[in-house]
Amino acid sequence: MKRLLGAIVTLLLLATSTFGLDDPPKPVSLFDGKTLEGWVAEHADGFGVHDSVLAVNGGAGWLRSAKSYKNFELDAEFRIVKAGTEGSLLFRTSLETAPTDPFGPVKGYQLQLMDGDGGFMLFGHGTNPPRFERKTDALKAAAKELGTWRKLKIKVVGAHLEARLDDVLITTSDAIEQNPGHLGLIGKTGQLEWRNMTILVHPD
Repeated sequence: MKRLLGAIVTLLLLATSTFGLDDPPKPVSLFDGKTLEGWVAEHADGFGVHDSVLAVNGGAGWLRSAKSYKNFELDAEFRIVKAGTEGSLLFRTSLETAPTDPFGPVKGYQLQLMDGDGGFMLFGHGTNPPRFERKTDALKAAAKELGTWRKLKIKVVGAHLEARLDDVLITTSDAIEQNPGHLGLIGKTGQLEWRNMTILVHPD
């Protein structure tokens, strides 16, 4: 009987341990709402925190994540504060910054966020121009008043990208180079604000 009880306890402990190992990864916060901890400003001073939002002002330079990521799902809320704003979310970027104005990353991808119909276009820096499809009708239908908080979701796994605005799929691509890299924020003109930024990392 003692041997049987011991065997049962051992099996329970093993099952508990295995369950823990099989737990799926959980999203982690990229912005604490108070500081720029976890981010590095590159050739720029136009980034700051106020009222629990991360403000990105127009100008040269970029804000880089301290960590690099390859396969991930990023969820965030953003809003365009000023008319004529043009900014971007960067991903899979190099650590190196270009030595000349506008001091962006030497290599990586850029999802454009702007006031107007040019939003959610995908560009590459130091890479082959990425082929992508963009649902312009869906983007126009999703338009909202300036200053409204919007939900952004980007999924990058392997060569595939999906970018959603308020849960509506807008941009897709199957031409993303598969090197890990940093996330980044830039503001060319105007002002963007960010909050509730989380990332779910997928295994390579």
